[in-house]
Amino acid sequence: MTELKTIKNALEMLQASPNAITFYLTSYRLGRRAIGQVAKEAQMDRSSAYLAFEQLKQLGVMEEEAVSGCKIVVAKPPQAIVARLRTEIRRFRREVGGIEGAMPVLSAAYAAASERPVLQVFTGKDGLHRIMDDVLIQTSDEILLFSNFDEEKKVFDQKDHDDFIKRRVEAEIRLRLIATDSKQARTLQVEDQHCLRQTRIIKDDQAFKSETYIYGDAIAMLSFDERSGIVGFIIRSKDFARTERWLFEQTWATLSEK
Repeated sequence: MTELKTIKNALEMLQASPNAITFYLTSYRLGRRAIGQVAKEAQMDRSSAYLAFEQLKQLGVMEEEAVSGCKIVVAKPPQAIVARLRTEIRRFRREVGGIEGAMPVLSAAYAAASERPVLQVFTGKDGLHRIMDDVLIQTSDEILLFSNFDEEKKVFDQKDHDDFIKRRVEAEIRLRLIATDSKQARTLQVEDQHCLRQTRIIKDDQAFKSETYIYGDAIAMLSFDERSGIVGFIIRSKDFARTERWLFEQTWATLSEK
């Protein structure tokens, strides 16, 4: 059932164990029962059932009562899960506020510890998403991008492409793009004004095949290989980023706006 799937997802967000989720959903269906009965129905041994119940009790989504010397347990209604999620949301907001308040000190400490270049390698769709998250999180003003859209299509699907633009615009991060000549690049150029973007097109459609993002003190590159799939890496280095930014500006200056 869709409703139970929603509850399962919510319990996963609360970091309930797989056994705890199974125990809750079984109890939810059975109603008031002894732990042993729920365990049997869930095909779970008693010790695992007791551990699952204790975790759910700590989360505030199950309760117990004694009936004729027997411990009866019952799953609380979905409102209890919603209440717990709201509690966690408030806690996360406090944590975010604390980190934001300490950001100047944290950033200074991070910069001091990051003098030496750091290389991180990523693969597959998950790696792609982690790189995109880093580009947006670590950028406060502007991203510089080299892109070949014929190659980009092998890495980004349309949803990934649109989601990155949406998140970037919402964060008010500007982007300057140098793209190899293609129909998609020219279509994108027409939409620049609405997307906090400036696009300039280089006539040589083979000038580069990888995507290169220059942001903050980092460079991210993405490529697609038929044998190994999506491959990307991030280099964190002020010197490397300064060099790539200089190369971008030199190329940018040679290209017309239209």
